[in-house]
Amino acid sequence: MSIQSIISDTTYFQSRRTRQLISTFLAISVFILSLLLVVQAEDESVFPEAVSSVFTFEEWVNQAEDWMKDNFRWFTRMVAGQIEAVMYLVEDFLIDSPWFLILMLMVLPSLHFGGLPLALLTLFSGLFWGGVGMWEQSMQTLALMGLAVILSVIVGVLLGILSSQSDRFEAWLKPVLDTMQTMPAFVYLLPAVFFFGIGGPPAILATMIYALPPVIRLTNLGIRQIPDHTMEASRAFGATRMQTLFKVQIPISLSSIMLGINQTIMMALGLVILATFIGAGGLGTEVWNSMYKLNVGWSLEAGMCIVFMAIVLDRLSMAMGKSKELSPLANTMPFRLFPQTWDKHNWACQTERAIGFVWNAVSEFCGWIVGLVAKAAMRGLSPFFKEHVCEQVRDFLLCRRFLVGSALFIGGMVLLDKLIPGIGGFPEYINFSFREPIDDAVAWLTVNPSFIAFTKGLRAVVYLGLLDPLNTYLVYLPWHFVMIVLVFASWKLIGGKFAVTCLILMLFIGACGLWTEAMLTLSSVFVSVLICMVIGMPIGVMAAHNPRIDMLIKPILDAMQTMPSFVYLIPVLMFFGGNIVSAVIATVVYAMPPVIRLTTLGLTQIPPAYTEVATSFGSTSMQKLFKIKLPIAMPSIMLGLNQAVMMGLAMQVVTPLIGGVGLGRDVFAALNQANTGYGLAAGMGIVLLAVVLDRLSQAWTRKQEKLLGL
Repeated sequence: MSIQSIISDTTYFQSRRTRQLISTFLAISVFILSLLLVVQAEDESVFPEAVSSVFTFEEWVNQAEDWMKDNFRWFTRMVAGQIEAVMYLVEDFLIDSPWFLILMLMVLPSLHFGGLPLALLTLFSGLFWGGVGMWEQSMQTLALMGLAVILSVIVGVLLGILSSQSDRFEAWLKPVLDTMQTMPAFVYLLPAVFFFGIGGPPAILATMIYALPPVIRLTNLGIRQIPDHTMEASRAFGATRMQTLFKVQIPISLSSIMLGINQTIMMALGLVILATFIGAGGLGTEVWNSMYKLNVGWSLEAGMCIVFMAIVLDRLSMAMGKSKELSPLANTMPFRLFPQTWDKHNWACQTERAIGFVWNAVSEFCGWIVGLVAKAAMRGLSPFFKEHVCEQVRDFLLCRRFLVGSALFIGGMVLLDKLIPGIGGFPEYINFSFREPIDDAVAWLTVNPSFIAFTKGLRAVVYLGLLDPLNTYLVYLPWHFVMIVLVFASWKLIGGKFAVTCLILMLFIGACGLWTEAMLTLSSVFVSVLICMVIGMPIGVMAAHNPRIDMLIKPILDAMQTMPSFVYLIPVLMFFGGNIVSAVIATVVYAMPPVIRLTTLGLTQIPPAYTEVATSFGSTSMQKLFKIKLPIAMPSIMLGLNQAVMMGLAMQVVTPLIGGVGLGRDVFAALNQANTGYGLAAGMGIVLLAVVLDRLSQAWTRKQEKLLGL
């Protein structure tokens, strides 16, 4: 290495160190100045009323809504009537049909697309719904969500195709989708009730709007990512634009479209649960009633029904998006139940041999039945059609043995239901319940002196040590000082354009008269995320270094991420009461999984060469962790922090049910008052805070990646 390169490297690191020292000194100075401003403040910081009196966003929205009501409400009610008729038709079919028929209608596609493991999972989930006595409620939720997803997919795929064909349309649609994805779910319920009434139709339409963005984005992305040479080959063979779209672009991008449908299903299931607030039935009503009665066991049973429904629909939609192929390892028997890598275990091979024998026997039997049906169809059609037409019908039936066999099987079950009255009801001997042991355990904890002392201590630490000081600090801090700090940070981390955007967004919050509520929301989210990091990072570190811990917490995190947020409120309300601390604790539980997952991911993706070099220099395990692993994994950890902030903001709309404050309480109050303007303003406040915090955290993460050379 030359002396000149050494001098240049030394100069670079010295200038970098100088910039870091200046940034640290500036941050400390700003914090001290803010403390002095808070100490000198005599009252809460209030946004100028002169601006709020001119910018009457709430009135503008309500006036626009009244105009739309006078001119278009007849049309929306007509649409609601048509949707309601279809919904009742689907719901009556699912509820009135024999339980084993509906179960087989779910199990057979799972068997076809996902194999035996997915079929068994679907079978277990369906038996769980009926076993806990919530079969009818599950069918109501399935009908509501299914219709919403079908409408979302039809509209979303069409908009995604239009977006992929026009850059101008994509540029116009992108900010609309950004707003739709960050808007709190409750806000969609306000105009839905106003225009479409109470019950299933407004819930379906609100769910449809909420769940549209993923399928639009991924349809557009899948079509745009098709290689140019593929498009050139299509045009070279003389294909028109429509032929290229339907015969080349859509088939190639089908996996991306199916991924968008998968995400749409998950989002639809999340909002369908909230639709209970506008009169929609189903599992959401069970969760709400259990919360109203503070019955933890009941809520957990309903929540587990939702978890199983989410898992089954997620796995099935993902399996449908993949090509069905069987590629076992060389010189090994194909595994249908266990992973192929388990072929080293003798017990797994023996089990698979037994399953394979049964599988082949059933396949041969189904093939024989379908062959008889094909021959009978050919004989029946021979007097009316030519021989080659009859042969085509026979070949069609034989090539689709699974479809024909499934139809025959379902038809046989329907005939069995008609011949034996009462067999279609879910059998009582399968019923089970685990709510009583859980309720007993919760009741014991609520009167246990040690647990009571723990909850009181935790409540005091969170409130007196974190929430109350931070609430006072942010509420009394002058609004213009907060804006200057955020705009300056936006300018330094991102650039001048976003600094101007940040200023406009924060001015919107203040002009709507929501400044104090926004600061309270920030306070609750900051405290929740801080606790998430303090608890989640150590768990993520342990999971990264211990595969057993990782294997243990993975299913727990999966259940936590799919469990409806309402379920967390009930035990928190029973243990900690209805107050702002309870809202923070519920937010911590809801936002914890991404912190743990991404901390583990960041640490496990570090190349072994880094730690080997540190070991060769005699570093201890703790030195390697704090000086090498955590700094390198910091971008991934910051992404987990970003996700925790987003989930914490989303949780703010639900926490007012147990004493939460801030913008979420305003959204909930607007829903109760049917005040769309007020609710939209508060919802936009949460959206704008999410945009600012998201962009700042991502910019800081990119800066750290650049400094680390990643």
